[in-house]
Amino acid sequence: MAKPYGLWKREKIYYYRLGSGTWRSTGCTSKGKAMEFALERIEEAKKEATRAAVAAAAISLRDYIEPFYHWDKCPHIARLLAEKKQISKRHTINQRILIDKFILKDPIADKNLHELRRGDVLDFRQRLLTDQSDRQTNRIIGVLKTCIKEGVYREAIDRDPTLGIGNIHHEAAERGIFTADELRRIFPKAGLGPWDNLQAYTCFLIAATIGLRRGEVLALRWKDVDFEKHEINILQAWKSDTEIGLPKWGKTREGIPIPEITVQKLRKLRSESTHVLPDAFIFHNDSGSRKSGLWWQDHFHAAMKKAKIDVKTRQLVAHSFRHSLNTILRDQGVPAEKIRAVMGWTNEKTQDGYTHFRSEHLKGQADIIDGIFE
Repeated sequence: MAKPYGLWKREKIYYYRLGSGTWRSTGCTSKGKAMEFALERIEEAKKEATRAAVAAAAISLRDYIEPFYHWDKCPHIARLLAEKKQISKRHTINQRILIDKFILKDPIADKNLHELRRGDVLDFRQRLLTDQSDRQTNRIIGVLKTCIKEGVYREAIDRDPTLGIGNIHHEAAERGIFTADELRRIFPKAGLGPWDNLQAYTCFLIAATIGLRRGEVLALRWKDVDFEKHEINILQAWKSDTEIGLPKWGKTREGIPIPEITVQKLRKLRSESTHVLPDAFIFHNDSGSRKSGLWWQDHFHAAMKKAKIDVKTRQLVAHSFRHSLNTILRDQGVPAEKIRAVMGWTNEKTQDGYTHFRSEHLKGQADIIDGIFE
């Protein structure tokens, strides 16, 4: 069998050629080194031929990205699930919306995937910035990065044109928190305060006094509450309007203490409820079905309007109850690791993002300093 290359020694230097091509210098005086050099050039030629063949296939970014973030056919989701990693259907739907609304409607979608360059991605990003915020643009480019990196990981794409493209820096508005006085006004011990009914009052009281997320609160069943021990178990959370699963990050929490005010409201709610079997949802419609995310949003905003709290200016949302509880507990000296155990956080960095010390929390420092000089 003929060698795929030829060697020729001229004076002290070996020359090589591939097939019937031109003789070229290896720069080597050793025959062994010259052979290695020739073989390396052969491998490079094969790779270049492969790249050319792939590019000739001319698959567009549109065709490549089509299966991504469809739950049953997305290769990225399939890999994450196989690796026992968490990804929700709600997140999947949101990512797919970004693909359909922005990526597929831009000229970049018709580019040959294998000829896509970093400059094309940067131009796409610049077009987005004419109509979208920095944060939204980062989200859209982030989806594109994920899809392409999955192809590189699977070796379906030989290079990553998004490599080195970072996020656009923007100053995110810090989440607002409720003051202790506001919490007392929003959740008075007597009466319902600004809430329309006991179910809404108790629902958001749990968010404010235990720090549960919306999906966790609305997934609670009566069997999750131990009225004798004043404890609650967080075992499930709504992932979408129809899908229920483990809480975020897969972290269930058991034996979480319930404050007395919350226990009393839960007892009263149970006594007035028509659905009290262990598997019944605590917060339910007349039929016993779950309360929706829309119900949650509507009741929160109605209560804040009635309480005359400016949620827009202060960046307040229902999730702010969780931020507020963490901040107040840390200010009162509760060990951070204990708060994380209740809230379901895995690290300090996440918890720090939920900590927002305001002037009311810092007043004690002045007293301490006064004590030093006294």
